[in-house]
Amino acid sequence: MKILVPFNNRSSSSRLALDLAKEHARSYEAEVLVATSADPTKNEKDLPPKEEAEKALSEVENELEQTGIPCSTHLLIRGYSRGEDLVLFAREKEVDEIIVGVEKKSRVGKFFLGSVAQHLILKAPCPVVSVKSPQEGQDIYLGSTSMES
Repeated sequence: MKILVPFNNRSSSSRLALDLAKEHARSYEAEVLVATSADPTKNEKDLPPKEEAEKALSEVENELEQTGIPCSTHLLIRGYSRGEDLVLFAREKEVDEIIVGVEKKSRVGKFFLGSVAQHLILKAPCPVVSVKSPQEGQDIYLGSTSMES
């Protein structure tokens, strides 16, 4: 089994997705593929520089290897949007599951920046598990039933 984790070292939800991938890898004796995709056509303020991304991927690889989980890391800079790049990568590597961290964005933010997680959920060739940071709290638009006074 192969598990893909799209990773952005500046995202706490990416770290949570990686933690869940470790659990799944142990349970299913799976290999974890950790990928960072850079979209050269977008504003890169939210993307780590290449050197920073390479260092973060190396640290993740070492972390997984120390726990005995087979792992490979990939820095994708292929000219596609991040979502497209990760879907193509998942197909190329015949990935069985994608675990992606999600973060709340405003509607305007989604319009201008898109949503990598949304693209993966809609287009991926395999099941996608989304993980959100506990700091995100409950989203009233998604039918939260808790009513605190």
